[in-house]
Amino acid sequence: MNKFNKQKAIDKILDDFIECRIDSYWFPHSETQIEWSTHQEIYLILYQNKTWDYAEPKYLDMYVEDLKDQDLKEYWEQD
Repeated sequence: MNKFNKQKAIDKILDDFIECRIDSYWFPHSETQIEWSTHQEIYLILYQNKTWDYAEPKYLDMYVEDLKDQDLKEYWEQD
């Protein structure tokens, strides 16, 4: 298992979305789902409190950086 590195975890999530390895993912500790909308060609950022936001691909990093460290660590450790 690789040692957790926050920036590498962020980069891995971004890369997985950009390279279409995932198109939707729920981050439970942040209570946030990030989902690619093919029709609109944007990422939908859906929050547990029923609010939402959206991001063009070039701005997705801002939302991934806001995820809680526990979510980043769990994503990093999966595979």
